Amino acid sequence: MKKSDLLEVIKKVVRKEVRLAIKEELSKKQPAKTTEFNQMMEHADGLFNGKQQNFTDNPVLNEALNETANEAWPTMGGRQLGKNDAKLGTTGLASMMGMQSPDEMFGGKPTAKQMVPKDRQHVEIGDDIAGILTRDYSDLMKVIDKKKSGK
Repeated sequence: MKKSDLLEVIKKVVRKEVRLAIKEELSKKQPAKTTEFNQMMEHADGLFNGKQQNFTDNPVLNEALNETANEAWPTMGGRQLGKNDAKLGTTGLASMMGMQSPDEMFGGKPTAKQMVPKDRQHVEIGDDIAGILTRDYSDLMKVIDKKKSGK
């Protein structure tokens, strides 16, 4: 038997075995899982296909109100959020999301290379310019806002 004939026989046998294994795996019945997604979809179906109330004569507004009025919406952390919850810190929204500093909010502090326009990224940037491009100007903006409000 030639080497090429042996290779052809091996290829045919492997193809046949792989096909049988794939058919066997595909024919196995997957266990029915009640996943979080399925639970959410059932909940949404109950919300949108529940009883419809007539809040107003405007059908579009009435539909929107029915979508939100069927059930009380839970709040994050089990409490109502206010204007101070957007701040960083131990009680703010960012800390509820597991963030400890402003640098974590948008993927970390940007590098000088990220701040330079795409067509200028090949140009070497000195440390003084890099510092200007990556400086945190939030304190400066607070002072400007105070001056604007006259405090």
